[in-house]
Amino acid sequence: MLLRVEQDINDKVGEKMRTLDNTIKYYELLMIYNDTSKYKHYNLPVGFHYEFYQNGDEYDWIDIHIESGEFTSIDLGMKYFHDFYDSFYGELNKRCLFIIDNKTGEKVGTATISLLKNKEFGCKAAVDWVAIKKSYQGKHLARPLISKFISVANELGHDKLILHTQTTTWLAAKLYLDFNFEPLNINEITGWRILKTLTNHPKLENLKVVSNDIIYDKRNIEIEKQLREIYNTDDFNYSVWYKNGLHNVYTYCNGKTYEYEYFEDKNKIRLEEVINKTYVR
Repeated sequence: MLLRVEQDINDKVGEKMRTLDNTIKYYELLMIYNDTSKYKHYNLPVGFHYEFYQNGDEYDWIDIHIESGEFTSIDLGMKYFHDFYDSFYGELNKRCLFIIDNKTGEKVGTATISLLKNKEFGCKAAVDWVAIKKSYQGKHLARPLISKFISVANELGHDKLILHTQTTTWLAAKLYLDFNFEPLNINEITGWRILKTLTNHPKLENLKVVSNDIIYDKRNIEIEKQLREIYNTDDFNYSVWYKNGLHNVYTYCNGKTYEYEYFEDKNKIRLEEVINKTYVR
């Protein structure tokens, strides 16, 4: 039962958390913003500006999400892009937003005000695919991006917004609460209690905190340790799939994408690389 990772869980307490942490158990968190005409305004730092999507920018969009850890290959990113955006592709030039580094011209952050086919909780639009490249995180881009996409939604005529986030990106979830997004699926009590424990946010003051074993996924902690040993670095992204009979790990490290199968051998995870599915960017 992977008992030896108990100390690893305890060691994580007090550790500086990452913006995407797959060792935290995944729970979806839905939020709503009830009045887009009112929001905290933050300007981008000097040296950055916004641009909207233009034809061909899907590769920059994919690159941002690979670098931020959302997915691990161009092929998968292109599939997500078309599956998600094709239904309103003609409106991306006013709905899909990028942050640009003035010095390099590089697109380093993005967010989309999606046009929903069917209303969700009375909303015609949702905030989706919010990401900032790992190398640009900590440069004070997140709050300006949030305030900007709220203003864009208002300009598009959406008076309220639904937002899908998750416990694995709990720092972003905290920021959304700070911006006055309100919890929606509060019946998903475990996810919100995890967020309460990690943030102690006043909007969640009525929820009880949970223990470390509720917060952290022992399997993923051990998988992450194995990957760290394989790559001899902490600078990699990964995702783990263990639903519907799958037991696969997808990673991105040093410009390459890899796939592994994992096996639980008594008290330890064993990874086997799937060689014929290794991709080079």
